[in-house]
Amino acid sequence: MDGEPGSGKSRLLAEAVAEASERGIGVVHGRVEELGELAPCSMLLEALDLRSEPGGGDGSARFGPPVLERLRVGLERLAMGPPVLAALDDLQRADPATLRMLHTLHDLLANRPISWLMFRSTAPNACQAVSLFDILEREGADRVTLAPLSPAAVTALTADTLGRSPDLATRALAATAGGNPLLITELFAGLREEGLLGSMAQARAPGRLRIVVRGWVDALSAKAKSLVEMIAVLGRSLSLEHAAALLDTTPAALLPVTEEATAAGILIVTEHGLAFRHELVADIVAAGIPPSMRQTLLDQSGVLMSVERAGPARLLTGPASTAIDAAIASGQLHEAEEMVRGRLAEHGSVYGSAELRCLLADTMYLTGRGEEAIHEAETVLAVPGLPGHVRERATMVQLYAMARLRDDGTARAYAQEVIDGKDRYGPAARSAALVALATAERHEGRLSGALALAESAGRRAGADSPKERRYEACLTAAGVLVDVHRLDEARVMLRQARKDMFGHGHLAWAADASVLEARLELLAGRFDDAATEARRALDLAGALNTPLSVAAACAVLAAVALRRGDLQRAAHHLGEQPGGAPEARLRHALLAAQVGEARDGPRSAMGLLADLPRPLLLTIEPAAGPWMARVALAADDLEAAESVVAAAEALGRANHEFPTLGAAAAHARGLLDGDRDALALAAGRAEDVWARASAEEDLGKVLAAAGQRAEAAESLERALGTYDDIGSLRDAARIRRRLRGMGVRHRHWSYAERPVSGWDSLTETEHTVSLLAADGRTNPQIAEQMFISVHTVAFHLRQVFRKLSIRSRVELARLAAEQTRDGFGQPPGGRRV
Repeated sequence: MDGEPGSGKSRLLAEAVAEASERGIGVVHGRVEELGELAPCSMLLEALDLRSEPGGGDGSARFGPPVLERLRVGLERLAMGPPVLAALDDLQRADPATLRMLHTLHDLLANRPISWLMFRSTAPNACQAVSLFDILEREGADRVTLAPLSPAAVTALTADTLGRSPDLATRALAATAGGNPLLITELFAGLREEGLLGSMAQARAPGRLRIVVRGWVDALSAKAKSLVEMIAVLGRSLSLEHAAALLDTTPAALLPVTEEATAAGILIVTEHGLAFRHELVADIVAAGIPPSMRQTLLDQSGVLMSVERAGPARLLTGPASTAIDAAIASGQLHEAEEMVRGRLAEHGSVYGSAELRCLLADTMYLTGRGEEAIHEAETVLAVPGLPGHVRERATMVQLYAMARLRDDGTARAYAQEVIDGKDRYGPAARSAALVALATAERHEGRLSGALALAESAGRRAGADSPKERRYEACLTAAGVLVDVHRLDEARVMLRQARKDMFGHGHLAWAADASVLEARLELLAGRFDDAATEARRALDLAGALNTPLSVAAACAVLAAVALRRGDLQRAAHHLGEQPGGAPEARLRHALLAAQVGEARDGPRSAMGLLADLPRPLLLTIEPAAGPWMARVALAADDLEAAESVVAAAEALGRANHEFPTLGAAAAHARGLLDGDRDALALAAGRAEDVWARASAEEDLGKVLAAAGQRAEAAESLERALGTYDDIGSLRDAARIRRRLRGMGVRHRHWSYAERPVSGWDSLTETEHTVSLLAADGRTNPQIAEQMFISVHTVAFHLRQVFRKLSIRSRVELARLAAEQTRDGFGQPPGGRRV
């Protein structure tokens, strides 16, 4: 049996010896000493208690045929009783004479009831033992090579060593041992001795483990040791040609050195070149090399690669890097960052550190720290001779962070550079560049181009690998489709994105998908579903620590509250997350202006709208154009109204294939000019349910002003029906007041099965009145906001006080605050009449 150092051979032999003894089998247990044998087969002579038998006066008998004969006789005598197990360990240390004698004994005693267990390590200077094992195998012996432990076995051994189930950081640390039992047990035993078990993610290699690794490396020849140290500094993988150039030799001359390092179980040969078998060993070796020597090797490597124009050595992703990457994909971003920072503290490999910093940049991007992510990625990309896959990921992260978290145009320039440099970048970077260009096109109002680029990025990523990270591409395309109200297509894309995410365990983008779903439901007029999906996004963002989605989800909740007339709840949602991506901040600013207009009139909103970038705002919220035009006209700011209308029409002309934008432009123009035809066109073409009702309402107002009362009433009735259907309570109340002024009366309360007291007993109107009163509004202010009379407000407040058993607004404010903390804020359900 053979295996690399620390693979558990001695433990297995000890277990076999113990089991044989328990079963009554005679055992001869020998082990070659570390410094070698004083005489051939000394370990067998001692095990058989034959060292004291007489021999030649000068001891020469021990070295000749008499020794072989004594061993044969001793083993035969022992085998006359029960069967015998001859268990011999560490034969890699045995001298040639011992190995030849063992082979001879094996032949001489073939007919005796003796079984042989021979163990050797694949360590340096073990070629004679290799020859013995090869010969015995050819003669029919069974040969077993101990493989590294499986991941499940590593977890079990770690749990057994620690006495508890390992967490993610502990499993990642154990994975760096590459399944080597000795490294795992020494690692955690050393951490326990040094009191480092409490901070596993940032634990350094303990002293006893460094001694083990140094013993392996020191056993190598000088050339093999230099090769190992060079690979530790430059990265986990190095081509044979590059290694030979750095050591000033030829690949052919380096082969024996390579064989020595691989036989020792330190290096392996991969398709990319020479690499460390164990990531943990690489870290320890690299950390033991003085910084000045590390920098010299790095500089020398960079010069050689520049002269040879060779591609960079590919960094072989190790188990720990894989564990960190899996943690990022699954949304365990805090744990991933802890693991990265812990490994960076002790990492000696320049390229290995670059890979870790690349992973750190990804966690920063996903947690909304855009500038930090960009800086970290730029630091990685500045490393000379960077391995290709590390450069690819750093480029991808930098592009996504620039596109999503910046609004200064830098993403477009960088993305174009990546697209133009075809041979320098791989498919992942080119897909990210397409996403960045799609985002830039969208922000500049060119939606056809944005959609085409995003869909191309998704197809490219999917074609290159079904597991390729392509969610940014899919979600960007879905975002454009939602903007232009192609909701069925957006829903299909979101469904596919979620299927891919959950199929591959990539959960970090799940909250983004829920936000888009919430926006989709909002535009479709399904407010309850929109709120449910937005809350799901908040739950996911909180559980996965992905705050980029929080601001967008709060914007949806604020929009739902605004439509329902709950201005207090809308303001509450807007105050929770003012940050996020530029797009989310823009939605928040628009909603804040809409809440301000509802509370304090159009002039209060104008100050909040002045600095908003109109092309982008009208792109992501087409219905904002007509609303802004209406507010500007109400505030007697004709210039602002004309500017909004011009921007909406320019956007519509540039995107004529999307009816939603054309309808919004017609709506804004109809408001500015009092053009009933334009408003009728908008009402007929608008695909956003609320926007369609809004256009009908404005058309009714224009018709009423022209004296066409019957047509005006019909238009207002259509708008009221839509508002009622989707639960847009404040808008419905406004139309009822207008219809009352025209002599058409509509009841505005709801019937439902309710208790006789408490919050659940309140009608929708009482609920709204109570919230406004609790917010400090006077009866006239409440009447103005709800489009009802002051007397009606007073009536509803008396009903509220009676049902809640209170006597003052102070008590009402206290109760409302308690209900808000408990999630109160949606109107009671009921059948509208």
